[in-house]
Amino acid sequence: MKKRIITMALAVIMLLAVLTGCGDNASNPGNDTPTTQVVKLSVGTGAVGGSVYTTGSGWANVMNNVLAGRYELTAEQTGGTGADLHTTAIKDAGGTVANVSLIETGEVEIGIVATDILYGAYTGTASWANGVKYQKPLAMFTCDMPSLCPFTLAGSGITTLHDLDGKRVGLGPKGSSIDSVFGVVFEEMGITPSMIHNDTWSATITALQDGVIDAIVVQSPAPWPSLTELEATQTVSMIQMTDDELATIKKLYPFYSDSVIPAGTYKANADFEIKTLCQWSVMAASADVSEQVVYDLLDATFSNYDDLAVINNALKLAVPENAEKVGVKWHPGAEKWYTEHGITLQTPGEGFAPMA
Repeated sequence: MKKRIITMALAVIMLLAVLTGCGDNASNPGNDTPTTQVVKLSVGTGAVGGSVYTTGSGWANVMNNVLAGRYELTAEQTGGTGADLHTTAIKDAGGTVANVSLIETGEVEIGIVATDILYGAYTGTASWANGVKYQKPLAMFTCDMPSLCPFTLAGSGITTLHDLDGKRVGLGPKGSSIDSVFGVVFEEMGITPSMIHNDTWSATITALQDGVIDAIVVQSPAPWPSLTELEATQTVSMIQMTDDELATIKKLYPFYSDSVIPAGTYKANADFEIKTLCQWSVMAASADVSEQVVYDLLDATFSNYDDLAVINNALKLAVPENAEKVGVKWHPGAEKWYTEHGITLQTPGEGFAPMA
């Protein structure tokens, strides 16, 4: 009797082993290939309704469609009311400033970051960095090219940056990239505005309309919708920067490049182009993200350009060749992809290689 019980027990054990083996083969055919695990990634964007959010969420959606079953990207609102994520490192930060911090702290793996923000992060010189030198945000591909655009209302008598001496100037949210940059630019040029107005961009436009401020300096892809809307009710005058003023800004901040706002972009420049400076924004990934993951994302991005280009103007700039124009620190996975596809990357400009 005891022998029979032992025999039955052994039979049950063998049956369970067979069933378990079948279960393994169902999820892992042949038991030779490891089970594929979906890689989940968070993408830092900006405030809902803004161009940065549209760019980041649109790109994430395309990647999810193309790489379904392998990768799952979640677009996180990182600026404005109701943001999904608020950086704990930088008080009240939003948009690309928040993204660089969230990448550094590991709260997101990917995020859109302007090159001036990267510069301030790597060097620790930005006011929001508080001397901390960031290490982890590394570029993957270009995705935007905002230009400097100073403007005022007609009749103000302001025509150059030096005319802003003693005037009230709107620079958008406190600690924003343009606020940080032009605080230094004004000091270097000996320009002392009577007031720097910091508020949301919509409130800054209202302040100009109401006579609270005399001029605004914005950094945005052209045309900037808020300026176009302002021209519907007000006559705007462009503040054109002189060659010396442009050269001073480029000397201070090597991430800027010569650019123009084409004639007809705004009513205010209907028949002439405006000489200005632009910088790039990049989709950045954490140094903690593997080389293979970034390589796969770049492959999917550039192979599906047509689907991305219809989302907005920013993603029309997501082409491999544009990477040659940006002297920043690239992720090893991006470097591998570009090298294999004949793209020559610049040596990172001064201040753009992460510092120890």
